[in-house]
Amino acid sequence: MTIFRNIKISVIILVVNLLMLSCKQGDGAVCNDGSTTTSTGSGTCSWHGGVDHYLDPNEISVTKTAVLIFIILLTTYFIFRNRKKKG
Repeated sequence: MTIFRNIKISVIILVVNLLMLSCKQGDGAVCNDGSTTTSTGSGTCSWHGGVDHYLDPNEISVTKTAVLIFIILLTTYFIFRNRKKKG
């Protein structure tokens, strides 16, 4: 039973770390017409009215972070709910 619990905790830690990595905006640009692209070189957004602004690769996405927090809270709730039923 202890091995199963350790595996479950390891999987949760792995998923949380992967989700944290996915919270970053990434490289790219937002064009003047609102479309986004991963391009950053010459000619970026040339068919979309030019570049409105470039994305900071270290900027954190608010939406992705909110989803991550929700998943962590939901997972924690189910873990503690199952522990109370067993104990």
